[in-house]
Amino acid sequence: MNRYPGATGARLPRWLLPENWPLTNQQPQLATLHFHAAGLQFEPASHQPHPEYLPLNGALVLPAFIEPHAHLDKTFTIQRSPAQQPGLLAAIAAMHQDRVHWNVEDLQQRATQALHWAVEAGVGLLRTHIDWFSVDAPLAWQVIGDLHHPLCNLERVALAPLTFFADASDAQHIAAQVATSGPGALLGGFIHSSNWDAQAFQHLLDAAELWQLDVDLHIDEELNPQAQGLRWLAHYLQQHPFSGQITCSHSCALSQQEDAEQILDVLAQHKVTLIALPLTNLLLQDAVPDRTPRQRGLTLVKEAQARGMPLLLGADNVQDAFCPFGSYDPLDTLFSGLLSLQLDAAFDQASSLICQRSALQANDLVIFPDAEVASWPLRLRQRYRLKNGVRYGETTDGAW
Repeated sequence: MNRYPGATGARLPRWLLPENWPLTNQQPQLATLHFHAAGLQFEPASHQPHPEYLPLNGALVLPAFIEPHAHLDKTFTIQRSPAQQPGLLAAIAAMHQDRVHWNVEDLQQRATQALHWAVEAGVGLLRTHIDWFSVDAPLAWQVIGDLHHPLCNLERVALAPLTFFADASDAQHIAAQVATSGPGALLGGFIHSSNWDAQAFQHLLDAAELWQLDVDLHIDEELNPQAQGLRWLAHYLQQHPFSGQITCSHSCALSQQEDAEQILDVLAQHKVTLIALPLTNLLLQDAVPDRTPRQRGLTLVKEAQARGMPLLLGADNVQDAFCPFGSYDPLDTLFSGLLSLQLDAAFDQASSLICQRSALQANDLVIFPDAEVASWPLRLRQRYRLKNGVRYGETTDGAW
């Protein structure tokens, strides 16, 4: 197996480059990459020979991708349990019906397939939410926790309805199981107008604080301007700063709320991460039978960007009752976001929304050998992984 100490002729995105990076014909100059134990270092390409380096010849290069929001326990169930009506609540009902099939073999087979698809697409970190149906950890929590892949780290989020935290002792019980189940485990919750309970939300955050857990919430996944989740969280953080990292996924109601900008101001102050899920939110929000949707159902991505909030795009559900489509390829998620959110500069700017920045410390890169900036990510999607100077696999239109 060849191991390269570096690579030459890499076209890096502008968001990764320092402001003083030299330009050639208004485009960033190609880079020479050096793979070190302490992480990736790069500099403008020069005429200095590097015969032992991998020549990239202007290939587009990105840090390995992140899939920040998936559901490996639900994935690939659409054929046996489709939703009977449009919308989020009908999908939840279909998912509950499918649980009768969730034994060890079924969960392992579907989750392993999903993990392999993500790795083939260039994902180096995948965070999956796992549904809890009682205050005790479900079978899927352990089954998916046992999955491993040398090119992808896996994180798990305990996704429990907010009602499960109504009792403070139950909240502590859930958090204790998450905290003692190994690394990469987070506390989550489904927070919606249909189950709103401010006391339960406080119990959730108190339990996370006590057990030193980061939090990733399904919050305000609706278009109800009266949704209380983010509004309450912003007020709470002003009184009780949280020591861990808080991630808010979905947050669709922000697009309908008159005080959304004030809410974002507070969340930005507390470094809350926002995750937008364009595929499923476009599909499930404002979903009415036999009627074209009037609203996009997306959170306020550009407003969050303007405040410097950490921001990512995720796939969410793949081939289940919530979303019958999907591929675990962040390029598909990005393209959906480019159109629905009207984002600019796909490669040079928007690609930051699907990249794992910590991959640079691991010298973990995705190489697009034949792509060009103007048409990426639509044409010439062939890619391969380059990690610590070792080349892994190659894809053409998604197949290794």
